[in-house]
Amino acid sequence: MGRHKVWNWVGGKQWGGSGQALGMPTPYKKSWPRLIYVLFFCCLVTGLDADAENFITRWDESLFERVYDAPPHREPMWTLMEGITEFGHYRAVMGLSILLMAYGDESHQETGRLLSSAFLGTGLVTFGMKRLVGRRRPLDETLGNPSFPSGHTSLAFSSATILGYRYPKWRVPLYIGAGLVGFSRIYLGRHYASDVVVGAALGTAVGMLVWHKQTALLRWEF
Repeated sequence: MGRHKVWNWVGGKQWGGSGQALGMPTPYKKSWPRLIYVLFFCCLVTGLDADAENFITRWDESLFERVYDAPPHREPMWTLMEGITEFGHYRAVMGLSILLMAYGDESHQETGRLLSSAFLGTGLVTFGMKRLVGRRRPLDETLGNPSFPSGHTSLAFSSATILGYRYPKWRVPLYIGAGLVGFSRIYLGRHYASDVVVGAALGTAVGMLVWHKQTALLRWEF
């Protein structure tokens, strides 16, 4: 009989037939460079003065003027965008998470807990970056709630990432939906395009990290 190797995925590690750990699974290894690229991009944009005149702010202003639906608003597009943007609100994300944990089977309950973890991680990083950059929203005269990055977009993409991993057949529609949430934030005049792009990158990165750390996260009871 030829020599065969037996592969098993246990606890996020790869094991051979002899029982020796062979390191992290290939998909896990491949995810880290992407996370590094995302964090580098976020740091690059964060390092720019949000109110200074540079190529990003000029691009932001030009794109905002093209997408924003200034008064009088066009109907029913405005109402539709107001509805879509709510899918990135923290109430929608936490509501879905609570429903899955309260009424779902074991698999759905785990999904709800992962959504909660992604929500907390995304919220903390987004809040920190908002306070660090301190960028005014496009239509605001004062700082108020900082614009960069878009919280609705980051939550939408972190949720789409978790749900996309859990339900692969729905991955593309989920990301399209998250993209529409981001677009709605510009359309409604609440964010610049770079706020949305970084929010999407941030949410995706946190979602990927939560998913690949699920073995450790699911040990916690909450």
